[in-house]
Amino acid sequence: MSLLFLSLLPLLALFHLVMWLGFTRTLFRYETGDLKRMGYLVGMEDCKARLVAQEPQSGYTLLVPARLAQAANVPVVIFGDSFTPSLAKAYSLKAKEPVLIVGVNWEQGNGLAQIKSWLAENPFRAHGVRTVIVERVEYAWLDTFADEGDASLNIPWSREASGEAPALYQKAPLWTFANNGNFKVLFCNLAYLFSPTAFNLTDACVVHLKQKFFNCSYGDRLLFYRGDFRGALTSQNGPRLESALAHLRELADLCRRQGLAFHLVVPPVKSYLYYDWVDRPFYPDSKLLETLQARATASGYVDLKQRFHQQLEAGYQDLYYPDDAHWNFPAAQMAAEELTRAEANP
Repeated sequence: MSLLFLSLLPLLALFHLVMWLGFTRTLFRYETGDLKRMGYLVGMEDCKARLVAQEPQSGYTLLVPARLAQAANVPVVIFGDSFTPSLAKAYSLKAKEPVLIVGVNWEQGNGLAQIKSWLAENPFRAHGVRTVIVERVEYAWLDTFADEGDASLNIPWSREASGEAPALYQKAPLWTFANNGNFKVLFCNLAYLFSPTAFNLTDACVVHLKQKFFNCSYGDRLLFYRGDFRGALTSQNGPRLESALAHLRELADLCRRQGLAFHLVVPPVKSYLYYDWVDRPFYPDSKLLETLQARATASGYVDLKQRFHQQLEAGYQDLYYPDDAHWNFPAAQMAAEELTRAEANP
């Protein structure tokens, strides 16, 4: 038996190599945080790398808190998550002004309380800050604003400026056969042929689109996380929505009392942004962003969904990455355009 097992090792090694190089890829990359992921049969294309390579590498000025003391004039500060760097880059290019990026440790659940405490310290006016932007992706917006969190977890601005703040999120380990099992990947890939969630074996969803929206071989498929549904506007979320809108008004009023313009940006998630083009969607639509547009515009909400939807109706491809949860740089540019338009028409 031992000899038989040893004789099979080269075949098993060859099987692993072929499956890894020829048939499977990570559905979403490890930069998206600690969400679970699973391989899917999408070939060898590295679409995200190709699109990232097309982004401008100069012409903008981005600062982190540790470098704020070196800057005389920083008109805009953005509190955000992993969508923020591309937004800040696009905004700086559009407005031709420096942008300060302040990461918030959202994982502690006190993101709103932390931002309020920093604004109360008011360390920004001395550096010429005139506009505060908060960016929070759609699926996390209700979680962030419905409950401002435990203020005892806040850190003072001095610690943030010295680089002592906790990391925004911990990167998940790279996907490999070693941490997913030899045949689990193959089984789940086959299961996607019959179920958009591979019979709920993973957190990843795959649905077909009525037209091609991504410039790759799997451009007529939408790959996204079931975690998107967490932020859906349902009847159960009604009380949380009212609380979130009240906290949003408080934050906007705090900024205005300090003479600061305030804007809220909520990047749409792929599952709802592309909903009108999903072929036989297995999940209901969420009208969270439409509700924010109707009820939160006076509090500084800047709608992106309508602009993005118009681009998609015109056939725009690669608005988001095909194999990642984040928007592509052109979408960040569109967001920057909407923000500068809001700045010009407060």
